[in-house]
Amino acid sequence: MKGAGGGYMISRVLNNIKSIVWPDRQIIDEIFLININRVFYLSIVSIIIRLFSIVTFLNKVPTEYNNDNIWRAGLVLTHSIYLVLLIVLAILSYKQRNDTQVSMMTIGTQYIAIMLILLIGVVITSIDQLVTPSTTPFTIACIAIGAIFIIKPLHSLLMFLIAYIMFYFAMGIVLTDLSILLSNRVNGLTSVSLGFFLSFILWKSNVTNLQLKECILLQQKELEDKNKELQHIATYDSLTELVNRRCFEEQVSNVMLSIERHGGEACLLLIDVDDFKTINDKYGHPIGDKVLQRLASIMKSQLRRIDIVSRIGGDEFAIILVNTDIKAAKLVGEKLKNSIEKDTLIIDEQEINMTVCIGITSIDNKTDSYEEAYKYADKALYMVKTMGKNQVGILLKELTPHIEY
Repeated sequence: MKGAGGGYMISRVLNNIKSIVWPDRQIIDEIFLININRVFYLSIVSIIIRLFSIVTFLNKVPTEYNNDNIWRAGLVLTHSIYLVLLIVLAILSYKQRNDTQVSMMTIGTQYIAIMLILLIGVVITSIDQLVTPSTTPFTIACIAIGAIFIIKPLHSLLMFLIAYIMFYFAMGIVLTDLSILLSNRVNGLTSVSLGFFLSFILWKSNVTNLQLKECILLQQKELEDKNKELQHIATYDSLTELVNRRCFEEQVSNVMLSIERHGGEACLLLIDVDDFKTINDKYGHPIGDKVLQRLASIMKSQLRRIDIVSRIGGDEFAIILVNTDIKAAKLVGEKLKNSIEKDTLIIDEQEINMTVCIGITSIDNKTDSYEEAYKYADKALYMVKTMGKNQVGILLKELTPHIEY
């Protein structure tokens, strides 16, 4: 058991290391886009510094010491070349910094920028050896790379290793004093080690933050999906995908409020399947469910998008025809009745036909409530069902309520 626990811990540590060193492609692409912005801003700042440096060295009065003059000329030339390259990098990074997709140009630009900074650090340090044994420019370059750019650890290790090799041999070329040479090479090794350490810390912190951000976004999406699912469950009938009774009543209330404020008319239709119990008893409830689903599909296909269709319970359905008078509602009811009557549902080689009865009433600014409208439509439905199957009836609220078939 202890061995199994130890193996699990080792596996977990290795997975954590893997997730840091080799994160998802999405995180890597996001890091590349962050880096290209940093290339742009660093190029702009460095251009200003290079201009100031060039002007400063050009204004320096030549001395009688040959090394000083060579040192000054070398720095002016180096900074001038660096200035031109920085302008090119600024232009390239500016064109890419608003891209949403990572390209080979995006990747190449930032790695060129990183190696250029390290190379210039080596060159300037080498020229400085003419007047001082300091390795400050190379140290600054290493720290800047480690602290500014988010680089994969393996890539960072490789680039700092290349930079140190260049530094190592450059110092061997420009220095003859073995003590200073050894000191500078040790200082150079310290600089690249510090740069790599900073680079790894920056990479780890950014990857961890981006993974956490990705996890939070994923959890938010899952929560939104769950909320949508719950909202759907609370709003729609699971069998027919029509709005349920509660949602239907809310929408009818909104329609009635609009009529009260702006006028107009709507009509309420109640629909009941004839002998639905017989269908369930004869064919079984699964077939009965398919009958209700077919009925819902027919109604949705026959109505406008602004009309509201609901399964309010069992085999009873309700429809609100918006901006529709009673004459138009009767035509719609007849059309629905005829379409349902002509439809044949074939299941397991069995032909199933169905008919419906429809009760209709109107809703206007004199209608007190949905309950009142429902009462009249329900009475109309009850009356036509007592007269037989497959019928449409209308009951209106007037001084003397009457029914029309």
